[in-house]
Amino acid sequence: MNELAEKPTLPIHGVGRSISLNLFGEVTQDKKNLCDYFIVPPFSILNSSSKEWQQRKKLWVHRINDKAQARKNKLRNYTEVGVEFMAIKGDTTSVLDPVLCEVLLHWFTEETHHCFDPFAGDAVFGFCSAFKGRFFEGIELRQEQVEFNQKLIDELNTGAKYHCDDALNILNYFEKESKDFMFTCPPYADLEVYSDLENDLSNMTYEQFFETIEKVFFDCYKVLKNERFAAVVIGEVRHKTTGCYIGLVPKIIDIMERAGFLYYNDMILQTPVGNLMMRAGRYMNQNRKIGKQHQNVLIFYKGNPKNISKHFNKIKDGSENME
Repeated sequence: MNELAEKPTLPIHGVGRSISLNLFGEVTQDKKNLCDYFIVPPFSILNSSSKEWQQRKKLWVHRINDKAQARKNKLRNYTEVGVEFMAIKGDTTSVLDPVLCEVLLHWFTEETHHCFDPFAGDAVFGFCSAFKGRFFEGIELRQEQVEFNQKLIDELNTGAKYHCDDALNILNYFEKESKDFMFTCPPYADLEVYSDLENDLSNMTYEQFFETIEKVFFDCYKVLKNERFAAVVIGEVRHKTTGCYIGLVPKIIDIMERAGFLYYNDMILQTPVGNLMMRAGRYMNQNRKIGKQHQNVLIFYKGNPKNISKHFNKIKDGSENME
């Protein structure tokens, strides 16, 4: 991708650092701020609509070039769920935000860590992992998506790999306690239909969906090493007949805890308003529904949290140039 040189690049310190003059008129740099170390402030609200976030996202989007080309699916009632949380959109098809992936990798992994995704429905997290020097493996049900993801990630020549199979068979690919970080953004029940395959989560009843998710996450617990983190990006979904939330977020937390994980961090990914301002009033007047402007980022830990400092180094600097 030699055309990268023509694109805007980030300042050396990610979101920039202020320059000032000292008493003698000499140029000085202020002390590093939270963004210099952590890419974005390590707060419970992640503001993806900020100028700095959007600037960094554009660079990732250009580099990865995943515009959901391998998917023809559409979001059901996408105008109600805040499709703006997606980093790249193929019409109304969702793709992960790469800055979110980068941030979670920076905060919860080490450079030598092996990452995995049991629901690798796009190339973003795998690409970000490989680009950041982590080894990656993912499982995806659809062959065309696996081929697309693999082609993109092969450009980095890191040995990262996608397996085409049902996530229920994860133990056929990964040994127990062999991975260092689990990241996944599983299907939001039937909100987005990915294929017509019978074992596709998006085609299941809500009961079948939660039963399958539970089996997968219980096996993911077995795959993850002790004293390691797991991240699940998820958001609420309205029942397609009642219009009420199906409780996706609390049920995922319950499943992860019953699998053995500790519920450790809870973050909100605040998404750009976009045209929500024009739609929110209609939702409220018609059926008292609020306009959704966030997703949930749930962080879990396997092990004893008191040992985290023994297994993870201090975060020194996240301000890397994206050239």
